[in-house]
Amino acid sequence: MSRRAERVASLLQDLLSEIIMFELNDPIFKKFISITEIKIGDDLKKATVYFRVYDADPAELESALSKAKGYIKKLLAERMTIKFLPDIEFRQDLREEEEKRIDELFARIKKS
Repeated sequence: MSRRAERVASLLQDLLSEIIMFELNDPIFKKFISITEIKIGDDLKKATVYFRVYDADPAELESALSKAKGYIKKLLAERMTIKFLPDIEFRQDLREEEEKRIDELFARIKKS
């Protein structure tokens, strides 16, 4: 990721966290949600937003975020000074589950 893309991703992460916490009215957004990572291409056209939710159904949250995407982009556009706002895609961050699975595999190998 280029330096500019990293700066945009960092700003997006801060603003998205703020918008989700304070601007969205659906009760699902009042759960404990963490934006864990934003991957953005060097051309700044697409941003994949990875999130974790701790006390709600992740699929339900992903659906709600996708439905609110237009409103979220409108709020982002008002707060960012960037020529083109990247298209945003929300995905559940599955790294924690993958890490647990890998740890379990290593534990099994170690026992053998």
